Amino acid sequence: MTDDIRNLELVRDDELTQTLRAIYAPPSDTAYWSFLERRILDRLASEDGDAWWAVPAAWLRVGLVAAGIAVIVAGTLLLRTQTQMARAEYETVVDPTTIDAPTLAARERLTEQQTNVRILTGH
Repeated sequence: MTDDIRNLELVRDDELTQTLRAIYAPPSDTAYWSFLERRILDRLASEDGDAWWAVPAAWLRVGLVAAGIAVIVAGTLLLRTQTQMARAEYETVVDPTTIDAPTLAARERLTEQQTNVRILTGH
């Protein structure tokens, strides 16, 4: 036997098809469907206080803990991002490498005339 799949032919097997259809065919008896419906409705009606669509109490605690952790992580990431943005904005306005420290420390007091000139000219 070879692994060559280029020369494969499709063969129709009617006997196998009929057998499989008979196996997987739905029951034709209406009593089967009525009984199935009654079983399903009885099962839904006999739930122990919890509806079939409700979340089980054991899952509720786990879900609340997971939601709390998600909120804490999201809040932490938001604060971290805001801090980084504020720091980046500050550094774009004030670049510490361009400020000369002795110049800042040794500034003389302006005279009244110099103050008036700065107010009038804006410099």
